[in-house]
Amino acid sequence: MSADDLLNLPDLLDQPRADGGARTITTDVLGRLRRHYLPPQPMPGGVFVTEVGENGAWGAGRRCDALYVGFTSSSGRLLIGHEIKATRADWLHELATPHKADTWADQCHEWWLVTAPGVVADGELPDGWGLMVPGRSRTRMTVVQRARRHPDRTPSWGTARSIMARLDTLQRQEIQTIRTEALTQARNEAQKTLEDRVESGLRNAGADIDRLARYDEILGRWVDEADLAAIARLYRDNAGLRDAHRHLVGHYVRMNVQQLRRACDEYEQAVNQVLDAAQSDGLTLEAGAA
Repeated sequence: MSADDLLNLPDLLDQPRADGGARTITTDVLGRLRRHYLPPQPMPGGVFVTEVGENGAWGAGRRCDALYVGFTSSSGRLLIGHEIKATRADWLHELATPHKADTWADQCHEWWLVTAPGVVADGELPDGWGLMVPGRSRTRMTVVQRARRHPDRTPSWGTARSIMARLDTLQRQEIQTIRTEALTQARNEAQKTLEDRVESGLRNAGADIDRLARYDEILGRWVDEADLAAIARLYRDNAGLRDAHRHLVGHYVRMNVQQLRRACDEYEQAVNQVLDAAQSDGLTLEAGAA
């Protein structure tokens, strides 16, 4: 193995195997082919469309595995067709029906066979067909045999209509997929929000129940329902339990102090009257003796 092979070992190990499942190989090869024509960039310069069936009466129901339609001068503004063969058995079946691909091949400026490595033996490729296999890079295919170009060909209206019909189908499927994913995401978010609210409500309800239990334990020792109703009225009328407490305590304290002061004044007046009466009778009394 060369130094270049060692540097590209991850890509070499990632090559599709000819003995793998046909569906897996086809999917892998199509993905690489798409990246070959449409590298990651804002303006790829063309479209890559797969599984294009005939639209209308032309084509006898034939289907093209993959088409690239170039829009820019750098792409040649070509229609390039591709036949995908995942396994040797598939390719041998194709060779047994040599004119099967002519309907689409004759409409394209280039026609390519795309396979996993080892599927096509030397000398088996039809005249004019190109051959591509996955390369060392996941974004480029390796050209084994270059396809013959037919610049004078003009694809038919049936070909153009079939491509547009397939693009429309793929666009609708993509829109539906986006809608389904958005709806699923919205439902999941709504479900999560609901679950969070329910969980929060349960936590709050549990805290309220614990608080009521503590209130019942404390208040139930000294008050009954009538007392609680009176406290509620006081709380409502005084805009708070602290204000109600000040109102109650202050009211009774003020009443007790006033009564005590009045009693002291009355007592002092009575003592003075007794002293005055004693002096008028010639008696000498001390306030303490009274």
